[in-house]
Amino acid sequence: MRKSFKDSLKILEADIQHANTLASDFSREYDGASIQMRMSYSPAAHLFLFLVQWTDCHLAGALGLLRILIYKVYVDGTTTMSTHERKASIKEFYSVIYPSLVQLERGVTDTEDKKQKAVCVERYKRRDDEEHWQRSDVDIEREEECGICMETNCKIVLPNCHHAMCLKCYREWRTRSKSCPFCRDSLKRVNSGDLWVYMDSTDIVDTATLTRDNLRRLFLYIDKLPVIVPDHLFDTYDSHLR
Repeated sequence: MRKSFKDSLKILEADIQHANTLASDFSREYDGASIQMRMSYSPAAHLFLFLVQWTDCHLAGALGLLRILIYKVYVDGTTTMSTHERKASIKEFYSVIYPSLVQLERGVTDTEDKKQKAVCVERYKRRDDEEHWQRSDVDIEREEECGICMETNCKIVLPNCHHAMCLKCYREWRTRSKSCPFCRDSLKRVNSGDLWVYMDSTDIVDTATLTRDNLRRLFLYIDKLPVIVPDHLFDTYDSHLR
């Protein structure tokens, strides 16, 4: 087989192992169950072996030849492996499951906390100063509006220049330009994880509550994945495919 397929397979296996390590630290509140994952392949993979060796894991997953099986592990050591497993594609693993586990593990670091406080100080400085002056309802409403579409949608704050706009306008603007629409500051190195959400004080929650909500959403996402019927349609991944 080509080296590219074997290399991509090793990376996928390493990422699944890392995801399992992260997932073992997070369990549901009401039954203590945590999730674990394993790779599986379809019997059709043997028939398409000539095709698999000319591609990588992502294309093989898109063709339905590789899957990620997800099962639950309870506090007493019992598992749902081979009896009640969920199946996820490689795309779903890398786009939702793996990033969610990494985010749960990272939490809010000291650096991110300091960065958030600095943004808040800069962003709300003018508002605090204006508390000494009487403002009309129109002025308050305009402050909550997006500077591009003028709608009162939830806004995101750019990490460098601290300008704000609604998420819809930000996504549409990024498809046309790589600079801030207000000051032309570069957005080339700005990732979605660098953005801050412009929130009202009533929307702020503590990090423990945020972690619980994110974990609950992850389990809800997994519970909606297709169930594997134990009829050997997909077998445990065999190292002979390497």
